[in-house]
Amino acid sequence: MKYLGIDLAGVETRESGICLLDEDLRAKALTLKGDDEIIDYIIKTRPDIVAIDAPLSLPFGRCCLKDTCSCKNKGHLRQCDRELLKMKIKFFPITLGPMRKLTERGIKLKKIIEGKGFKVIEVYPGGAQDILEIPRKQKGIDELKNGLMKIGIKGIYKVTSHDELDAITSALVGKMYIEGNYLVLGNSEEGLIIMPKKFHK
Repeated sequence: MKYLGIDLAGVETRESGICLLDEDLRAKALTLKGDDEIIDYIIKTRPDIVAIDAPLSLPFGRCCLKDTCSCKNKGHLRQCDRELLKMKIKFFPITLGPMRKLTERGIKLKKIIEGKGFKVIEVYPGGAQDILEIPRKQKGIDELKNGLMKIGIKGIYKVTSHDELDAITSALVGKMYIEGNYLVLGNSEEGLIIMPKKFHK
């Protein structure tokens, strides 16, 4: 089994963190830019799950995220976002400035990847790190990396990019999803976020 994590950038000109994780928790981390590069890598590696750190759906009633559309009054949060709030997990709402482009890109990429026959889930590595008691990147790159290594992630000693470390976390959540060790937040008709349960080696 192989698990692919993507810490997606909001635009194709910026690097997205990518991680291919295997059964032994050995991670291969890298960065890619455009959607075509990401899709080509997925086709080449053929993972059993693609876990994307980006919003992959809109709130009920929203057809877009444009300020000029009447749907802007239909809401800013999905049910899964409200459930994150209840868990006291901090996040950026999908209608917040920079999050709009990320959301639009994520929705588009999910559709393409699923069209190629791959399973896609939405994950949130910052929240996953909270649950797994791993320091977030805001606490420092080394702290985040050491936290991942402590729970058994291998091959990341030289990783220095927080994008890659969040991609590694995303891939780990993908592995936990396949193994049934996960929580589901949200509504299947609106959109789900997959979160980990406590990690057991």
